[in-house]
Amino acid sequence: MTTLPPEPEPIPVPPPSSYQRVIAAYDRIAEVDRPDVWITLRPLEDALVDAKAVDERLRAGTDLPLAGTLVAVADDIDVAGLPTAGEDVCCVGAPAVSRLTAAGAVVIGKTNRDRFGSDLEHTHSPYGAVSAALNTARVSGSASSGAAVAVALGLADLAVGTDTAGAGRVPASLNGIVGMKPTLGLVPKTGAAPCGGIALFSRSLTLGQRALGLMTGPDGIDPLARDWPPDVRLSAGDRPKVAIPGSETLTGLSLQSRSGFLGAVSALRASGAIVETVEVTALLSVGDLIHDDGFTADRQRVAEAGMLALRMLSEYDALVLPTVLDHPEMSEALSDPDGVAKRLEKFTAFVNLLDLAAVTVPSSPSDLGPYGVSVVVRPFDDQVAIDLAAVLTDEQAEFPYPAPGADLVVFGAHLRGQPLNDCLVTAGARFTGPVQTAEGYRMVLLPTAPPQPGVVPVSAAGEHTMLSGERWRLSPAALGAFAATLPAPFVLGRIRLENGETPLAVLCDQAAAATATELTRYQCWRAYLRFVSTAGPRDLGRPA
Repeated sequence: MTTLPPEPEPIPVPPPSSYQRVIAAYDRIAEVDRPDVWITLRPLEDALVDAKAVDERLRAGTDLPLAGTLVAVADDIDVAGLPTAGEDVCCVGAPAVSRLTAAGAVVIGKTNRDRFGSDLEHTHSPYGAVSAALNTARVSGSASSGAAVAVALGLADLAVGTDTAGAGRVPASLNGIVGMKPTLGLVPKTGAAPCGGIALFSRSLTLGQRALGLMTGPDGIDPLARDWPPDVRLSAGDRPKVAIPGSETLTGLSLQSRSGFLGAVSALRASGAIVETVEVTALLSVGDLIHDDGFTADRQRVAEAGMLALRMLSEYDALVLPTVLDHPEMSEALSDPDGVAKRLEKFTAFVNLLDLAAVTVPSSPSDLGPYGVSVVVRPFDDQVAIDLAAVLTDEQAEFPYPAPGADLVVFGAHLRGQPLNDCLVTAGARFTGPVQTAEGYRMVLLPTAPPQPGVVPVSAAGEHTMLSGERWRLSPAALGAFAATLPAPFVLGRIRLENGETPLAVLCDQAAAATATELTRYQCWRAYLRFVSTAGPRDLGRPA
């Protein structure tokens, strides 16, 4: 019998290069034939020059987290080498764009936008109206709609736009993509037309989060730029509290929009979120002030609504809303642009006025087009919004959007599901996974309330092993507060993990461990608890 040789291992296929991706994108642009999307489409040869440079930098070993990513930019934002709003060619690009290209992204062009950057139904552009990506009889959604449609049609992976009354969220909703409106000032507005803030459109939440992290940080020019506070929350937690509007607020939603919103609420409940109904009329009414001639005199109303919003959100992790009432037809927007604009911004216009952040993600498609759901949060709670949005997109949120943070390893009552875990959750700490120590550690039982293990390093002479724990990431202020309240005999110290890393960990004073009951053989606290539960009832504070 002839023995056949084993089949060879499949040869890994490398991902397309930036050069190949640009060629494919321009083929796609020709295929969809949507000239209404663009104001300035770069010549293919120019885009290929940039793509080739990215590929060469990669081969040289440069870390480029956005290599192969293609970007479109709304025409009210500067891009080096391209004109803005029909004016002179810019020498310096906006930080919101140049930070993406520095990370390996390639800009392919400038997209259609409203003359003043504030037209929510997008029918007043001097370059013509932009219709929706999936239904050209309907509006695309806002002043930044060219950017959103470029992403929705697969012409670009990311697009940078602006958001004042909802221009970064309405078109995301109506074109079935992700729209991110970060806390005002996190992304500098240098090089952008006057607007509420920079918006980002993305084909996925994880890609948008990665790009937004690269765009964030003061540039030394924008006087309104802000940095992360030291106590920023890094996670929504396992049981976030979510507020939603009552049924009376949902009056006027199309059947498709209502169905998508209710489906999203059901998904959040199924994920473990606690969902409660709240009154939001006062918040939504603030958005009407954008069109009020007496806006300056109405600042008192804005301030009062801002206090109301923060008071309400202090009791919840987020407010979840439909993004739009319905999807207007283009003919209706042409005949009644103001009326359509006010309908589209009902659930979005208040966000920037009250200094909130928001993420819009698709809820569910319908026969008339997709609809989105918005997760609205307090300023700097952007990662909380991303975590909740990730439930709806079925993605794993990347680790995490805010830059500051420190790792902490815990072994006992601070583990998930244990009595003191809430100390980490309420501080906005983010669970990043299980860990195992290197050899050379003991675990003992301490007579605390609740019972907890103590972990100490030992010399080779004593009983020791590798111990299992969990790693969490906290903001600097949260870690400091945690350390300040840590009772004796616990201390914070460095621990060596099996992979060689040395993060901070909750350890035990050596003197307290010297007389405590040995638990090292169990290798983790949960194993000891399982032993106790099967061995019969006993006081966990007593020796096993």
